[in-house]
Amino acid sequence: MAKPFDRETSSTNEAQTGNAVSRSMRIRLWTVAGALIAFFCLLIFMLYRYQIVEGKTNRAKAEAQQTADEVINPSRGNIYDKNMKLLAQSATVWTVVVSPFDMNTAKTDVNVVAAKLAEILEMDQQAILEKLTAQRENGEYSVYQIIKRKIEKPQADAITQWIKEYNALEENRSRKVKGITLVQDTKRYYPYNNFASTVIGYVNADGDGVNGIERYYNEVLKGTPGRVVVPQNAWGDDLAQTEYEVQYDAVSGGSLVLTIDQTIQSILEKQVETMVELNNVQNRAVGIVMDAKTGAILGMTTKPDYDLNDPNTIVNEQLLAQINAIADEQERQDAYDTALWAQRRNKAVSDIYYPGSVFKTITASAALDSGKATTSTTFGCTGSIVVADRTIGCAGQHVQKGITSLDFYNGLNYSCNPYFVQLGQQMGADVFCNYLNAFGFNEKTGIDMDDEAQSQTIPLDKMGITELSSAAFGQSTAVTPIAMITAATAAINGGELLVPYVVDQVLDADGNVIQQTEKQVKRQVVSADVSKTIALMLEESVATGHGNNAYVAGYRVGGKSGTSQKDQSIQGDDANQTYVASFFGFAPADDPQVAVLIVADTPKREDGNTFGGRICGPYVGKVMREILPYLGVVCEYDEGEAEFAEVSLPDVTGQLVDEAMIQMNKAGDFDCEVIGSGTTVTAQYPMAGQKLVRGSSVILYTDAGAQQQVVTVPNLLNLTYSQVQETLAGLQLNLSAIGSVKDEANVLSVTQDIAERTSLPIGSVVQVEFEDKSLRD
Repeated sequence: MAKPFDRETSSTNEAQTGNAVSRSMRIRLWTVAGALIAFFCLLIFMLYRYQIVEGKTNRAKAEAQQTADEVINPSRGNIYDKNMKLLAQSATVWTVVVSPFDMNTAKTDVNVVAAKLAEILEMDQQAILEKLTAQRENGEYSVYQIIKRKIEKPQADAITQWIKEYNALEENRSRKVKGITLVQDTKRYYPYNNFASTVIGYVNADGDGVNGIERYYNEVLKGTPGRVVVPQNAWGDDLAQTEYEVQYDAVSGGSLVLTIDQTIQSILEKQVETMVELNNVQNRAVGIVMDAKTGAILGMTTKPDYDLNDPNTIVNEQLLAQINAIADEQERQDAYDTALWAQRRNKAVSDIYYPGSVFKTITASAALDSGKATTSTTFGCTGSIVVADRTIGCAGQHVQKGITSLDFYNGLNYSCNPYFVQLGQQMGADVFCNYLNAFGFNEKTGIDMDDEAQSQTIPLDKMGITELSSAAFGQSTAVTPIAMITAATAAINGGELLVPYVVDQVLDADGNVIQQTEKQVKRQVVSADVSKTIALMLEESVATGHGNNAYVAGYRVGGKSGTSQKDQSIQGDDANQTYVASFFGFAPADDPQVAVLIVADTPKREDGNTFGGRICGPYVGKVMREILPYLGVVCEYDEGEAEFAEVSLPDVTGQLVDEAMIQMNKAGDFDCEVIGSGTTVTAQYPMAGQKLVRGSSVILYTDAGAQQQVVTVPNLLNLTYSQVQETLAGLQLNLSAIGSVKDEANVLSVTQDIAERTSLPIGSVVQVEFEDKSLRD
């Protein structure tokens, strides 16, 4: 029998079933909801991470994928001398870049390309081929290989023209040359090659200054790079000429106007180079010309130097041969690198040396200014002095003359070491060290050049009697040449210690002055009266004393010579000792406008002479002789110089003989000889404008066909002034004397500008240099 339907039971079952379904549904819903929440949390986190935390990086990546960004190199600023003569400039060049990947894709014949590039670029064909087929680590072809940097326009044009002509040929349609790009760049040019090379410096392949002015002012000169941003499609192809292309122009670098004067620099380089050659200077030489009133550097050189357009080549052929003879490859390369470093080094600011007797200028100034001595201070000297366990000798000639007691002037003029030892001891270490500080030897000069070295002095707590004694005459204080000329100039320019500088102006790209260097005085180191006293004493030293080889007739030149031992552990005149010779000069002595320092490191003359007065003094005089007229310093001969006074020869061609004779007599009491039978001067010798001393011979020709008379120049070396004068006068030749022109037995001729056995017309001028060979420092 069928069981009756139980509604209550049925409802209960349905409820139970519904509850189970509901719970299951809720679980599913919560699971889905949880998953969605987790997903959205993760999404939010990822968005935060990519857009906020890594947003900058990701935007850069996106831009990199969507755009091509090419750098525009700025034009490096020019460098000029003080008169706006161009010393350094940049010009457009190109870098040859290839893509082996593109060449492979285009089926370019790389052998043909390698052969042509080798021909145009003058390179090894196999080396080029290796770059044209270069692959990355994953085996794919490289997309970027540099073949050659900084090629000139003719080579760049040749490559472009060849590609154009090659691809235009029908037989090359299936294998066109692709993947060669010429990237525009700049290259530095130096019009005068090695002119002021250690001052200017050069730039490397990346366009950055390596040394000198190029390095010190690199940030000013190099400018700011620009950019060209070009959109790309998904395949990396440029979308040319779109509105989205953006160009950020490069900003050209500033230009520099130096204090260096090309004329003065050329004179200085010529004389220092000659000195190095004739005196066999082993470790280079330095020359500096400074404006004594402002500290501006008018000339600076280190010889031998190098070619700025070829800075990686050693110019010393003898040294290069020695290096090439080294068998070991690494040792040879190290020697080559060391030699390159040395020849680029600006010895004037980066090397230190013992200045020797030039430093007596500082000691003398300090002694007078401190009140520890007067011009009447007297010390004795019998040829040497003993300090502790050391005997210090004297190079002065006063002992040979029987002078054993010296006042202040004679102590300086005879450059007496024992005098300055006693002067230093009288000052005391405290006072002496205070003036070392005042003259700037315990700090850098502040010159605007790279790698300035610090002078080295003995500190007060280590300045014993021996150290003080040797420091007083310039043997214990090691200085840079720039520090020495700066301090010595302060001693004679009124007492002002100046900050030397080589850049006068900085110009923007339009030539506007954006920076002007002004005279900077660090401090007053000695009084103006003391400075004047020292200057006049040093003038007398050049006129009659140890500085006489720097004498220039008609100009008030002052100066001090110096010779120092390089190895202080070697005492006395040991054969193993080496020396540094130097000379400091200035003019005019009554109002100094210019100062000159020349330093020769390790001269090796055949006669063994190492004294600064004989090695460097004559060349300081020669520099002065040329630059003083150039600077407008008036030449004024005193009574004692009347016989050396030179006047310009007037032009008397076309005049009647009698009128010409009168004019010649009025101009310089010239001794005229007439050749020919005519009544009118048709030619004269020497030519008009030539400078001659009064009373010189002048030849006047009166017939167009008159035979010009010639004579043979004799050997004029190792003769006294009067002997040379008489010899030339006998040949109707004129003498132009330079150097120490005292008519004394120890003053002899050392050079003549016209070689012996040369034929010259009568009346010609022969320049002869005289040197006082008795001078010691």
